[in-house]
This record gives sequence, C-alpha cells and structure tokens, in this order.
Amino acid sequence: MRVTAIISNFNGARFLPRLIASLQAQEGVELEIVVVDRQSTDGSAEILARHPGIRVLSEPPETGLVAGYHRGVASAGSDLLFFSNEDMWFEPGCLVRLAEAIDLPGRVAASDGWHFGYDHDAFLHGATRFQRVPWAINSPYPRRSADFEVPLPAGSEVPFPCAGAFMIHRSVYEELGGWDTGFFLDHEDIDLFIRAWQRGWMTVSVPEARIHHAINASNNHSLSKLNVSVSERRYISQRSNLSVIALKYFSIRALPLAAFVWPVVFLNNLKSGRWSVLRRDFQALAEIFRRAPAAMRFRRSNMAWNRSHPGEDFFREARFQRIVPVDPSATARPAA
Repeated sequence: MRVTAIISNFNGARFLPRLIASLQAQEGVELEIVVVDRQSTDGSAEILARHPGIRVLSEPPETGLVAGYHRGVASAGSDLLFFSNEDMWFEPGCLVRLAEAIDLPGRVAASDGWHFGYDHDAFLHGATRFQRVPWAINSPYPRRSADFEVPLPAGSEVPFPCAGAFMIHRSVYEELGGWDTGFFLDHEDIDLFIRAWQRGWMTVSVPEARIHHAINASNNHSLSKLNVSVSERRYISQRSNLSVIALKYFSIRALPLAAFVWPVVFLNNLKSGRWSVLRRDFQALAEIFRRAPAAMRFRRSNMAWNRSHPGEDFFREARFQRIVPVDPSATARPAA
C-alpha cells in the first residue's frame, strides 16, 4: 500500500525530527515523503538535508498552508495522499488505518484521524458534527457551528476532515479540482469537502489513526514580505474565507444570512473597543471584495452542483447533525 505524505512546513524545525521519525516508523505502508518548505529561516533546511530520501520543494510562506499542499501534489507518486502540518507526529499504525478506511466503490474518498496533545493524550479532535445555534460567527452558515470532539465509532461519516492531517484518494482530489489556494488558513477543508459532498463522496472518522498535534504552532511567526504575523494574516483570511465559501456555493436565498457574519463581528469588536482588530476587520472586507471575482467565476462553473446541492444544505444535512449529548468520559484514549 503506497502513500505519499505531503508536509507543508513553515519554520517547523523544532517539530521536524519527531515528525520525520514517526513517518519513517509507519507500519503497513510504502511511504513517500514530500516536504514543501515555505522558505523557513529556522534551520528546517539543514534538518531536511539530513534525509536524502525526502523530496523537498519550495513555496512562499505568504501563500499559506494549502498552497504548500497543492505544490506537493504535483510531485506525489501515489494514489493515496496524506496531507499534514509540520507540528504533528503519528503513532505507528496511523497511516495504514487511514488508508484501509478509503473505499472508492463505497464512495469513501477520505479518512480523518483523531488528534491528541503533542506530548500527552488530551483529546483535541474526533468526529465532527454540526449543531444548531442562534448565531455562529466562525461558520460560513451562521445557524450551525461545528463540534470537533464528538466520540463516534470508527467508520462514522463526517462532513469534512481536519486539514491539519488527513488522507484522500488522488482521483477524487483531482475530480474536486484540488485545494483553493486563495485560502491562507482556516476553512479550506470545508471548501474542498462541500465539493465532495455535492458529488456524493464521503469522509469517515478513524479513531484508531492517532495523531499528536501541537496546534497553532506557526501563529507567532512573521511574514516579513507582508510585515504581519501569521496570526494577523490568519485573522484576515479566516474572516474573508467565510464569505468566499458562501459566494462559491450558497443559494441566492441563503447569501443574505451569510452576509451578516462580517457586520456582526465588526459590531462586536467595535462595542468591545478592540481597535486593532477593527483595522483587520476592514482588511478582511477588502480581501472579500478582492477575492469575489474568482469566487463568482467558480460559482458559475459549479452552478449545476449548487442548484442540486446548495452549499447551505451541507451544514443542515441530517446525518451531520449532533443530536445527542456528548459524554465527556467517552473522549478517553480509544483502544489500540
């Protein structure tokens, strides 16, 4: 079973040794490793040079996580693609369990592991379910928020996997058109998997595929060409991504609801006196307008799918809803 692991790395030198060691220790797969280094300045290049079997590519840091992933796909030699951040490590059976869960005849195109703390077993991410809320400021469809810690059984269908680490079959990735590289960070997984859902492809949760994640390790890094930190750029991107998703997929009747997300956030920040954040809100609004023409071009190309499966229905899909209370004790370490 051949797998290509595509790592998008930005100043991840402190994580790379453990990441590489855990990939090289994977059982049951023939593994190809591609690292897309986003012009790191922290010694990442020296660490990678010690591993001649790893293919190293380059991508500017300003383009973001999935631009790195996208760059790596062109160099991948396998049908199974495993995308990962640099701030991860994986238990030995992780990749083979993700690979075994993919079933193209059964329309299962992608598999999503469970995430735990980097140096401990704190539960961070399991199966994903949407829940009805009065208003969710971090969701493209503000009447639903996502709960990422639902302890569902292995093989449970989820709306989308975590972009930080998951596996997908290359043929489906290509059918979907791949990553939208206009996304710097956040919600890029929703964008890709709305397309998968529209076309009848599924993602399943794999609790036995155990992933350890440092989370948000790159936020304090600087994007020197933009003169901002990753966290500042991420905020602007995250706020604009919500509107871009709505423009790409939502029906006309749902667009006004999505359009209220930005003003609600802006007014909350204004009321709380978060002046520096207000500046970034305006930058996000400018980015929405900058990205709108590309979003509308995609909308026209995807119109048949949007008519039969409008994007807001992705968030309201009955099988993706959290309908029972979650027992916190159920988030304990799954059996190996």
